[in-house]
Amino acid sequence: MIKELQQRKLLSIVQSQNGLVGYRFSDSLYAAAEFLDETLLQVLSKGISVASHSCTTLLPRSTLERINFFDKLPSNPLHVYPHLAHDVISENSGDTWVLSPSTCYHTFAHLTDSINDWELKYFTAKGQCHRYEPAKDEPTRMGNFTMRELILVGLQEKVETHCEMIFGQAVKFLRLLFPALSVEKASDVFYGEHSKVTRKVQLSMGVKCEVLIPWFDKYNVSVGSRNLHRDLFTTNFNITSRASDRPMHSACVAFGMERLLLVLLAHTLNYEPDLLIENIAQAVAIILKEQ
Repeated sequence: MIKELQQRKLLSIVQSQNGLVGYRFSDSLYAAAEFLDETLLQVLSKGISVASHSCTTLLPRSTLERINFFDKLPSNPLHVYPHLAHDVISENSGDTWVLSPSTCYHTFAHLTDSINDWELKYFTAKGQCHRYEPAKDEPTRMGNFTMRELILVGLQEKVETHCEMIFGQAVKFLRLLFPALSVEKASDVFYGEHSKVTRKVQLSMGVKCEVLIPWFDKYNVSVGSRNLHRDLFTTNFNITSRASDRPMHSACVAFGMERLLLVLLAHTLNYEPDLLIENIAQAVAIILKEQ
């Protein structure tokens, strides 16, 4: 399918000897990508008030250090160093930069050291994410991809209950587009010395679920996930409740948009973006009409 889309000038590949960076979408495929994000956000935010925010491509390393990212390594980060003619830049040169590996970190950084009155608040953002996950012949695993997230921050019971409802709504929407999808318990990838133990802990606690859709007959692709953070991020970013004087809880529902688009297109007749747009429009109309 990827080669056919290239031949039709709907897609070009960005890659190097280090692996697949990502894709450039054009014309009707770009339109399908934009429409998919727009409609997915409508589904995620149905019946609720959501605060939107932007994301930067770069983050200070210290932002990730607040959550012990480099001790657990849920993904391999990419560091950025300025090219200066006369100065030497090293990893130890102050607060270095990293390419943002996830969207919700921007939400927590935005709320750093805040005391909040709400019981539950919703945020959403679409960010460019960067992860080095070496893989051969996996056209859905990219070093640079777009992530749409809906993030919940508030009291534990409300966060967990409403996150399940929103995730269930998103799954229902995607089932209208591909009925045979599956939802399974999962863990982050994790690298490093204690990665296996960390994965087992995540699986046993059920803090992560993934939406899986087949990539032809080869393997299942995780296109989205539901993640319960408990008070991990809110503690480390000092996001507290005024009523209890304790850290709030958080959770998120996240989708890799290029993956989701390509996997849905793979199950669309003749890999036709305009037909996929029609299918998406019909599916979202059904969801939005439901009470």
